[in-house]
Amino acid sequence: RAAVGPSIRLVTPGVRPAGSAQGDQQRVATPEQSLADGADLLVIGRPITGADDPAHAARSIGATLQ
Repeated sequence: RAAVGPSIRLVTPGVRPAGSAQGDQQRVATPEQSLADGADLLVIGRPITGADDPAHAARSIGATLQ
């Protein structure tokens, strides 16, 4: 954030809820940590798309951020 300033949106991939498998991601962070580090948009793929109930997974992750 310090390098690009506030007008640039920071998109952060490799976001995983605490306790999720890292999969093939080299670096991962929790949604909370990503936002604390300055991310504007989070890319949370397989923890949602690979869940038995993707809608519930997305809501659960979102609930941790409110």
